[in-house]
Amino acid sequence: MIRFLICLLLIAAPLAAGDLAALQKELAEKKSALAPDDVEARHKLAKWCKLKKLRQSELGLYREIVKLSPGDVDAHKALGHVLDGDNWFESDDALQLAHGKTRRLTEWVDATEEQKSGWKQVHGHWLTADEITQLDSGIPLKAHSGKGWLDVLTREYRIHSALKEEETLELARVLEQAVRIWRDDAGVEYDARTCVTLWFDIMKDHDAFVEMIENDIESFDAEMTKSQGFFDGQYCRLSYFHDWYRTRRVLLHEARHQFDGLVTQKLWNLPAWYKEGIAEYWSMHKWDGKKLELGQLVPDVNYSLYFCGKLLKKKKIKGAEDTLNQNWWGEVDPEFYQNSWAFVYYLRNSDYRDGFAKFEQELLAGKLDSASKQVEAFKRHISADLKAFDKAYLVQLEAWVKLSPASMR
Repeated sequence: MIRFLICLLLIAAPLAAGDLAALQKELAEKKSALAPDDVEARHKLAKWCKLKKLRQSELGLYREIVKLSPGDVDAHKALGHVLDGDNWFESDDALQLAHGKTRRLTEWVDATEEQKSGWKQVHGHWLTADEITQLDSGIPLKAHSGKGWLDVLTREYRIHSALKEEETLELARVLEQAVRIWRDDAGVEYDARTCVTLWFDIMKDHDAFVEMIENDIESFDAEMTKSQGFFDGQYCRLSYFHDWYRTRRVLLHEARHQFDGLVTQKLWNLPAWYKEGIAEYWSMHKWDGKKLELGQLVPDVNYSLYFCGKLLKKKKIKGAEDTLNQNWWGEVDPEFYQNSWAFVYYLRNSDYRDGFAKFEQELLAGKLDSASKQVEAFKRHISADLKAFDKAYLVQLEAWVKLSPASMR
């Protein structure tokens, strides 16, 4: 089953879903013909799955083989297992734990219980008090590394990156500052005892991102190759690096979805205009290498503001009623993102901000679970006269778009 994905500028592809359903039906027929103990037939079917890009089913068949034939070398290798003497382990981490090792930042060590009593486990790593103080102060720490990748820890994130060390550490600082700003805005305090690890994978380039998607059609829709990053319900994955500002913006957009999904746990109950509008709102930022400011207008790099100017000329900016009455999941195309950003930015940066704050409270509390309830609450908290609101909104937006450059880099 394809997991629910939140990504930037993605349009669903129903034909791909139909193709997948046909393949899954064919796979089910092939699996039903397997004898309960036929290892060789499972190997052949696993190879067929690989050819058809059914990655999850391929792995499932190799797991069946390992149960039937615990010494099957090819199946273990296909699963990425590690051999130690006569024993196979699911990963190098599992091997180290089996040998009684303790994972520190960059290495596995022999540690006594007395030593560990002075350490604390953070994102699967045992850290000293000084190291935890660094994380608390916002300084990321380099963790394990390998050929072509680096792990970095922040107080809330575990980042697996194929970028250069300095680039990875910069993005880690951006993420950690962002999540602290979001906590303050949402009134959600950090608690180390209950805090969930926020996972972020940063691919080495877009080709690697595309390869990951194309080789696992059960997990990823083919249209994902057109995106620059996504949140899959647990992990965020990022692939865009040509323009460093836009890379940070995509990073922040997807990280905000992750925050709403895993920290506040409200993402799945929000209408599309708000879900995408607030992610775009928080992705517009200023960053000088040390301090992050979020929710900014930044006209010289804000492509949504730039394209809003074009939408204004085409009279395609949605007013309050049209925005609130959209399908709950929305039509996720570029114009949808631009309209949603403008609507949220205006509501948070106009005379309507106090009323919008009350509207948001009800929305995030799950009280506005239909378009009609949203419209009613909007009239109650923000403006009873929707036409007057729309007029003021368009006037302000016209003023803002004049700040945008004639062309967008």
